[in-house]
Amino acid sequence: MLALKGVVAGYGGFDILHGVDLEVRRGEIVAIVGPNGSGKSTVFKAIYGLIKVRLGEVSFEHQNVTSMQPQDLLRAGIAMVPQLSTIFPSMSVYENLELGMYLVRDKARVKRRINEILDLFPRLAERRGQYAGTLSGGERRALEVGRSLMLNPRMILMDEPSVGLSPILTKNMFEKLRELRTVAGITFLLIEQNARSALELADRGYVIQRGVVSHTGTGLALLGDDEVRRSFLGG
Repeated sequence: MLALKGVVAGYGGFDILHGVDLEVRRGEIVAIVGPNGSGKSTVFKAIYGLIKVRLGEVSFEHQNVTSMQPQDLLRAGIAMVPQLSTIFPSMSVYENLELGMYLVRDKARVKRRINEILDLFPRLAERRGQYAGTLSGGERRALEVGRSLMLNPRMILMDEPSVGLSPILTKNMFEKLRELRTVAGITFLLIEQNARSALELADRGYVIQRGVVSHTGTGLALLGDDEVRRSFLGG
């Protein structure tokens, strides 16, 4: 569904990624893990057109999307939930969801889609008129995920879905991702600093170090890999 082939990218004249190969198959949850500064977030920026890919190719559903702008990728079916919160605290839950369909002018369609999203997130439905700034951390993260679903994407990129969440809220978030994969058919590619939790969730994983893929395999295989455990899992 998504493939990176020999991607070289970075900032200014300095390359962070040095020939990254990566693929995500339809219906998978794939995790990218690795130490801080390894290039994980740069992978997402390269995919989503936020930095220029100097060499290599990014393809989505067999179409070259290397030079596409973020708004075009969104129309093509890829949404992104960034690490830093993009919720508007002085707007209601409902109004934040509306922003997820800013490309659509049909108000009836927008309303139907919001109701569909609220059916998937009962806690948000209970707070639809509440200011987003009064939500808990887990509820705000759920709102960001819900908003990313508004245009019916086929894939969602999630940067640090557990950031700022307690262990129990992280568990709840990951269970919601599994549910969305099953119920809505969403494919997920996520970056996660909590490597153990990410690999327990993921069908497959990639370990990135110094801008290159050092290990890849199923989530369970990487959890059982001695070198991965020593380097990232405290084992």
